[in-house]
Amino acid sequence: MEYLTRIYMYGGVSVKDVESPKFIKAYAEHLKRGDKFKEPSWVDIVKTGFTKELSPYDRDWYYIRAASILRRLYIRPFTGVGGFKKIYSKKNKIRVKPSHYNKGSGKIPRSILHQFEKIGIVKKTKKGTRKVTSLGRKEMDAIALKIHKDTQPKKKEEIDEIDELNEIIEETKEETKDEKEEEKEKEEN
Repeated sequence: MEYLTRIYMYGGVSVKDVESPKFIKAYAEHLKRGDKFKEPSWVDIVKTGFTKELSPYDRDWYYIRAASILRRLYIRPFTGVGGFKKIYSKKNKIRVKPSHYNKGSGKIPRSILHQFEKIGIVKKTKKGTRKVTSLGRKEMDAIALKIHKDTQPKKKEEIDEIDELNEIIEETKEETKDEKEEEKEKEEN
C-alpha cells in the first residue's frame, strides 16, 4: 500500500489544488532553468506521434511535455510508458478514409521518465510502472504553493494600500505636469 503513505504538503497546497495549465507552465520553466534536466539532441526533428506530420512548433515543447507527464504521474501514480502512450494518443483522420485511433510516441515519455529517475524525482516500482518520490512531491508542492499564493485574491487592507499608492502616483504625475508647464512658460518668457 505505497500509495496510502501520508504526504506532508507545503502550506496545505498540493498540485491538485492548482490549475493544470498554470502548474505545467511554471514547472516547465523550473525544468528549463535547472541544470539537471536536459533535452535530447533529437527534440527538434521528432514527431510526437504517428498521427502528426511535423514536429511541434514550440521550442519548449519537451519541457512542457515533461511537466505534464510528471503532473499526471503525481495525480495517478503507477503509470507506465504504455499508459502515457494512451494519454497522448489521437485520432488519425487523413483524407477520405475513416478515422482510426493511434497511440502516441513511446520514446518521448520513456526518455523523460529516465531523466526524472536519474534526478531522483521518479522511481520505478517492482511491476515496472513509475511513481513520484517524496523529493519530487516536495518540489512539485512547493511550486504549486507559489502559484497558489500568486493567484490568491488580495485582502481588503492590501487593496486599500494599493489604492492609496495609486492616488499618490497620480498626484505626483499631476505635480510633474504642472512643473513642466511652468518651466515651459518660463522658457517662453
